[in-house]
Amino acid sequence: MTLYVRNREELEHLIITMRAEGCSIRSLSRRFHMGRNTLRRILKKKHLERNEGHNILTLRQARHTSGGQAPRQSKLDPFLPAMKELLEKFPALTGQRLYEELKIMGYEGGISILRDRLRKLRPKPKRDPVIRFETDPGQQGQMDWSPYTIPFTRTGKAEVLCFSYILGFSRRQYLDFTINRNFYTLIRRHQDAFRHFEGVPKHCLYDGEKTVLLRWEAGRPVYNPAFIAFMTHYQCKPIVVRRAQSKGKIEAPFLYVEKNLLNGRHFQDLDDLRASARWWLREKSDQHVHETTHRPPLELFMEQERSALQPLPLHDYDSSEVALRVCSIDGFLDFETNRYSVPYEYVADILTLKATEHEVLIYSPEIELVAHHERFPQGSGKTVEKPEHRGSKKIRYGLQPVRDAFLALGDGAEAFLVGLKQTYPRNCGFHARFILHLKETYHANDIHMALHHAARYQAFDCKAIERILLAKAIPRSLESARNEQARKELEKTLPHIEQRPLDEYCRLLSNEEKQDGKGSQHTGTDSGPDQRLPPDTEAS
Repeated sequence: MTLYVRNREELEHLIITMRAEGCSIRSLSRRFHMGRNTLRRILKKKHLERNEGHNILTLRQARHTSGGQAPRQSKLDPFLPAMKELLEKFPALTGQRLYEELKIMGYEGGISILRDRLRKLRPKPKRDPVIRFETDPGQQGQMDWSPYTIPFTRTGKAEVLCFSYILGFSRRQYLDFTINRNFYTLIRRHQDAFRHFEGVPKHCLYDGEKTVLLRWEAGRPVYNPAFIAFMTHYQCKPIVVRRAQSKGKIEAPFLYVEKNLLNGRHFQDLDDLRASARWWLREKSDQHVHETTHRPPLELFMEQERSALQPLPLHDYDSSEVALRVCSIDGFLDFETNRYSVPYEYVADILTLKATEHEVLIYSPEIELVAHHERFPQGSGKTVEKPEHRGSKKIRYGLQPVRDAFLALGDGAEAFLVGLKQTYPRNCGFHARFILHLKETYHANDIHMALHHAARYQAFDCKAIERILLAKAIPRSLESARNEQARKELEKTLPHIEQRPLDEYCRLLSNEEKQDGKGSQHTGTDSGPDQRLPPDTEAS
């Protein structure tokens, strides 16, 4: 009967035990299909190990060779000195080039064995050791993002981003889940983390994300000015690192989040995931014994790090998003695929929209609050309308809701409106709204000019106004309109300065040249302007 063994150790064990039980060399050879001389060598080796001792290092080295036998001579062995010499001269030498050089020297072997030997001979680059730096309490925080795809049971599969912030000393962590990682989400999650820790570390480590770092210049970071303004409010210094190893305290806990928070749990939607994360921070992350500190993060935080953090400011940084929007003809402002109503009297006006994380505030051109709404998530496609923003439903689409806004275009607007009523008595409101809608692209002064031009040729039509603007006006953005308004306000506060005519400067220069000529004739010297005495010295 043939015996099957899994490795060399089992084979030698069977041979030794069966020989001790009285089996002959011949029977062992038949049973294991091995030569008798091979069996005798195994028996002799084990006998010497038992009676004369052995070295475990020698045994392990022998196991990596072919059954403990001496390696067979290779065709490549005589060329090893030449290979080492070539590698010293050319460390990046490829296997093909080395093969060509050795062929010239008389090598007759193949290239495969040469490449195997080259991998062993070529020195491998040494990696710099990663040194763990421990910081004092309250000194350092680390922040990073990590994406995850979550199969929500109610809303379906979606990709979310995990925001993680960790304190370097106690390893206490804060995390939250969002659907984007834009600038406003970044600073709002920072504010949540600072409130969670009830303080702020002195500096924080980041990687090169664009919300923090704009670019590198001459080896030095150029930070996002908006982010620097936010960090200045909390007196925290941002530090951008180029190696992930420098942020090991924040990188490693993501694995703990994956295995302990996300693993083996179902979540209905993003709100359910965020609520579960808050519970997990309180019950699991804060209480578990950290592998490095051998202490629970919350315990170490309360004992040493909490008092070392910088205090929070009395008022949070205003993390609202501010944008300019033109009120549509039907009295709505568009923001993140949602529509928010404003009173009809602001139709076609450029309004300022301020969006916090949960609210949308709309201000008039005079920066007076005119509308206040609950903010809906991006992509909801909702139309939010308040009844107090609407007058009579009967005149909603007529001329009356936009009459005042149209007359505010200038003194020529009233005459054009009279002609418009005569030309289109039933739908003049549509033409007036169309013209007001052009304020999104053109300055109000340009529209006023177009009204005068159209009235001169009795062209009372909204399309005629559009054609005139296309031919004679330059389109502008909302930002340029705001900047122009700011420039006009600044001019009102600055003193008026009149520039002198250039002729006055010419006369002044000619008088100086004449005085220089008289002075040189009187003294009899050729002194230049720099050598002339001051006027009070000459008089004395």
